[in-house]
Amino acid sequence: MTSRERLLASIRHEEPDRVPVSPRIHAWLGEYYGDASLSTYLQFCEEFGCDAFWCQGNPNPNYIYSWTGNYNLPEVKVDEIRGQDNEYTIIKRIFHTPAGLLSDAVCIPPARSRWGIYPDPLIIEHLVKTKDDIERLRYLIPPLQHGHDSYHQSKSIMGDKGLIELYIHGVLDCRAGDARGLSQLMLDYYEDRLIFEQLMDLFHERMMEETKTALEDGVDIIFGSWFYESLSAGWSPNIWLEIFFPRIKKQIELAHSAGALYHYYDDGKLTNILPWLAEAGVDILSTCTPPPMGDFNLIEAKRNFGSRICFKGYIDLLYVVKNGTPEIIEKAVRDAIEIGKHGGGFILGSSDSFRDGTPVENVRAYFDAVHRYS
Repeated sequence: MTSRERLLASIRHEEPDRVPVSPRIHAWLGEYYGDASLSTYLQFCEEFGCDAFWCQGNPNPNYIYSWTGNYNLPEVKVDEIRGQDNEYTIIKRIFHTPAGLLSDAVCIPPARSRWGIYPDPLIIEHLVKTKDDIERLRYLIPPLQHGHDSYHQSKSIMGDKGLIELYIHGVLDCRAGDARGLSQLMLDYYEDRLIFEQLMDLFHERMMEETKTALEDGVDIIFGSWFYESLSAGWSPNIWLEIFFPRIKKQIELAHSAGALYHYYDDGKLTNILPWLAEAGVDILSTCTPPPMGDFNLIEAKRNFGSRICFKGYIDLLYVVKNGTPEIIEKAVRDAIEIGKHGGGFILGSSDSFRDGTPVENVRAYFDAVHRYS
């Protein structure tokens, strides 16, 4: 089988020639090869024997979580002030919208430093401070991009080497969760439901519009990112079911109506929401994080939902791959393959991206074990 055939067989719950292997690898790629482009990823797949599963970035710019200095906002004037605070870049933005001013500020650590190869920015002032800011926030959502040329170019480059999916954020990830702040949204759920519901509705509408446009443009795998909505982020199962489940289900139904697959991403605890994810129709589920960082039980998940969901991930990136010995890695991989190999529905991966600082010997031990036992 080609890697593409192998991955699709597992997703369709057919028996592949061996268990596909496709860990998340972005951070480690940048350290090992110097960049994390598709061509570099394919070089990695060739060197290590990986089944390529590439997540293509969304062509729609997201100015809530992007500080490039370039803004396609015809009705908005943007003042951006950049400065340095020791090693950090501080960016203050003021958006002059027809409905009034919005402002935020972010602290960005330097790349390839003690903060890691691709450190996350720290938002120190959020855009949405009052309910009046929500109407202003609408002006920061740019016109939808049509064509998705980069997606189709990547599919052409990928060929039989694997699959391409399109990254679309959920309602909180890099949207409401960063416009308002995740902790503040949790308070809003109890103390200011008007702001909470308006933000949920605003970004659900945008998420669905991006999904619809992508499907119309021929995208055939949607990667739905929902890690801000995770139980590990602090939401209760009841709130998840009330607020997020209906929105997730609608996005999945839209994808399926166009014949596309849906890949649900949450690198936190999943056990309590797994039945609902199966009900919603999730095709692929990442990252299936085991204890101690998560709570995923692969034996139980395969037994109860293995004919409905393809599980992707499972090997702990920190305690096994980064800090473990080759012996620990071999055992974890062998055990996972033994549990997951029967009947398809399993793609061996990782609990999130292999981190920079992971010894190359450990990465090789991971793939050596895969090819020995699968």
